[in-house]
Amino acid sequence: MNTTIDCVTAHTEVVSPVKRETNSSGVNPGSEPVPRPLTIVLQPNGSLDYRNSSEFQRMLETALDHSEDGVIVDLLWVDSTDSAGVTALVAGIQRAAFLGKMLSFQAMDVSTRTALEKEWMRQREINFGPWNDVFGKELEQFLDRLIWK
Repeated sequence: MNTTIDCVTAHTEVVSPVKRETNSSGVNPGSEPVPRPLTIVLQPNGSLDYRNSSEFQRMLETALDHSEDGVIVDLLWVDSTDSAGVTALVAGIQRAAFLGKMLSFQAMDVSTRTALEKEWMRQREINFGPWNDVFGKELEQFLDRLIWK
């Protein structure tokens, strides 16, 4: 799988590293930290499958760690995705949630989206138990009273 990483950096400027003297603590005196990109765009090519899903997952997690706001995964050039690829995408969702960052999938085909949603629900049930999105009657009545006031 060929994977390219494009950086979209709104309101930041990527500065080329300059070799400077460091003091005894290893800090460059008078240097400013290089800003991180706000959003990183990953554009994998080919198949996202058992042969390369762990490499892609590492790249996705690294991109999440290094971006300020989050990552966009553009799947336009992905031909096929198997269960290992879906697992890598779910791991990315979990990492983004842990870091409090945005993760967006673009140009995902229907079969991959269906498999991703199914695996995400399975992981959610494993971690949190059966999930009911049904509210109790008392809550419904309370909300109705708020609306009509």
